Formats: sequence, structure tokens, C-alpha cells
Amino acid sequence: MLGIVPVAAVSAAWPGVAAAVRPDGGAVLIRDVRIFDGRRMLDGRRSVLIRDGVIAAIGDRGLVGDGMKVVDGRGGTLLPGLIESHVHTFEGSSADALRFGVTTELEMFGEPGQLAVAKQRRRSRKRVTAADLWSAGNGVTVPGGHPVNPGYEFPRVLPETDLDRFVADRLQEGSDYLKFVYEPGDPPDRPLPSLSLEQVTATIRAAHRRGRLAVGHVEKLKLYVEAVLAGADGIVHVPYNAVASAAEVETIRQTGSFAVPTLSVVDWGLGAKSLLADDRITPWLSPTQQYLLSQEPPDRPGRPDFLGIASANVRRFHAAGIPVLAGADAPVRANVSGASLFTELEHLVRAGLTPAEALTAATAAPARHFRLTDRGRITPGRRADLVLTTDDPTQDITNLRTLHTIWKNGHQVDRTPPPEEES
Repeated sequence: MLGIVPVAAVSAAWPGVAAAVRPDGGAVLIRDVRIFDGRRMLDGRRSVLIRDGVIAAIGDRGLVGDGMKVVDGRGGTLLPGLIESHVHTFEGSSADALRFGVTTELEMFGEPGQLAVAKQRRRSRKRVTAADLWSAGNGVTVPGGHPVNPGYEFPRVLPETDLDRFVADRLQEGSDYLKFVYEPGDPPDRPLPSLSLEQVTATIRAAHRRGRLAVGHVEKLKLYVEAVLAGADGIVHVPYNAVASAAEVETIRQTGSFAVPTLSVVDWGLGAKSLLADDRITPWLSPTQQYLLSQEPPDRPGRPDFLGIASANVRRFHAAGIPVLAGADAPVRANVSGASLFTELEHLVRAGLTPAEALTAATAAPARHFRLTDRGRITPGRRADLVLTTDDPTQDITNLRTLHTIWKNGHQVDRTPPPEEES
């Protein structure tokens, strides 16, 4: 049985587990655990030494150190902190994410005012109470186009806009990468204005000239192919309207682009219901998470089987070797930061990834494709963002729900959710 608990309240939920350490920093030795390093399960049981916020050493079970906190991890599985590749943040959401082992979030549209603080926080190795954040900041879209009701005003592209200057301005605001919207006719029953293909191409080239990634919001198959042929580094959805042919899959593969399927967006609340019914999840949900998961996503009679179509595309993309990254697009359609990544990974496994491949899609793969060189793997020198589970999620992806302990920058995370605000 694991010999560490995040807060006293967990002791009742985990009979027989003794509180070996308090949630504070310093050198920590996690001893005798199975290790999924972000790409594969290492042989046997190992020990991991954390010092000064980074992984200092990985050794056999005999690795010891004087004067440090020791975590008895027998029976547990240690993974890199999770990286979610499609979120939209708001006040409190990154703290919600961290309580569920998401130590890094990649935002795909958001207010740039928070980005200076986010950049400072992610450089620190001090104790933090929220996931690190990289963000596209303000996306590249047109007046009246998606997103329709973002909740704040931001610059949009006009026919006469100098896109090179527009991209430079977004980077000056703090954007880490660029996200463009190429979706004329989205949603299907209400056509919206969109960037033209020429504007998409100009946006991508302007980002690449400055050494930045350009990713796209694209949901239709024909437009998806056009966007990756124009040079998009990745698309943060998969097509929902049609299953790609072998020729289309091969065209996409040859571009070297990645996909973030966001299957949770089109599961119409199935994932949310499973989270609310799971007592391994509900004790750690914030009031905001509980509220969002309880929402009923709007349905449309006669709608296509978006989840089935998108899952078929994931299966084909993955089989062809197109990189798949994991993100749930929280808080869209009854999805929440942190916990909904669990159901997204479960969707990916049902779509054809192995549990280990799905875990890679939330650890090493996003770190590689978004150039996050200090995280995503359990190797010496990487940031000590770590997740310990009671059961092995490489054997059954739902075992990720047995999340037991989280370390961020080498500090144990207090998983106590915030209290409900008084009315």
C-alpha cells in the first residue's frame, strides 16, 4: 500500500495508508514504484530522487539518501505530470486542473492579460497551486466568426489586415503560439464568416518566420486537409463531419502535423456523467467543476454521430502514425479542467490507442510537439512534475482515476477542493 497521502482527509478514503510526509518541499525519495516514463513502462521497480524541483536520479530499489522524505510507493505507478493540449482557462480552472494531476495546460484561446504572470510561474520551481500555462492568447479569426461569444473583445482580422503585423502583435501580447480559426459554416446549421485559405496560409507563414507554432481550429475534413497542406503544425480537433479516406489520411501524415481530437466535446455529456458517478473523482471536484459537469450539452435531433465519426478518424490517424495529443477543450460542453482529461484518454483508448499510447498523448507527445523540453518525461534533469496512482493505468486507462499523489516542482500538491462560496 502506498505510504503517502496528500491531505488528512484522504486517510479515511484509503484505509491503512499512513501519512509519511507532509505536503511541503525539500528532497524526496519515491521508492519502489513502477515507472511509466512518458513513452514506456520501465522494467521492474525503481526509485526516483527529487531535489530542488527536478528529478535528480532514477535508480534501482536500493537508491537511498540521508535526511530526506521517503515515500513508500510499493504497488503504485509513477507517471509524468499530465499535459493537457486543449483548454480554455478562467479564474480557478488551473487550480482545478492541478488537483487532478494536470501540471501543464496548453490554452487554445484566452485573454492575454494573464500571460506575463503565467510565464513567470512556469519558470519557477517554487510551490504553486495551479498548473503551468502556455497559451495562444487571442486567436486569429474574423468579425462574427468563431468564437461567437467569447466574453470579451479582442482584435479580429479584416480583409485589409496585414497578417504579418497582426501575428507580431499577438506575440507581443504574450502568445506562445498562434491559433487560427478556419471553419466557414461552423456550426453546420448557422454558417459563420471565417478566415480565407489565403489568410490562413499568411498566418502560418508569419508564425513560422518568428519560430512559433501555428495550430488551427478546424472541424471539417476538407478544410482540415487544406489547413495542414498550408503548413499548420497541428489541428486542435479532428474532423467530425466525415471519415477520412486512406488517401486523405496519407496526405495528412505526410505533412507531419499532429491532431488534438477533443472527443469529449462530442460525447454529449457521457464523460461528465461517468465522472460524477465515480467516488474516486467526486471528493476532489470543486463546486465549479461539479456545476459544469452537471450541465446538459445541447443536442440537435438528427445530428450526425460526431463521436463515432471523430473516433473513426482518430483510429485511422493513429494507425497511420499521425501524432495524437490529448485535450478535452474544457470548459466546453460539460467538460472541466483536469478531470475531463481522464475521460478524454478513455475515449482515445476506445478509438484504438493502447493505454500507454494514450498516456504518451498526455505526457511526452505534447512536450515534444510544443517544445516543452523540461517536462513530459521521467528522466534526470526534467522538472519534478509527477503523478502517483494506486493501480496501473498502462494496463487499464481507467486506473488513472486511482490518482493518489501529485508533485508539482517537487512539492506535494494539496488536493483539497475549495469550499463552496456563500451566497
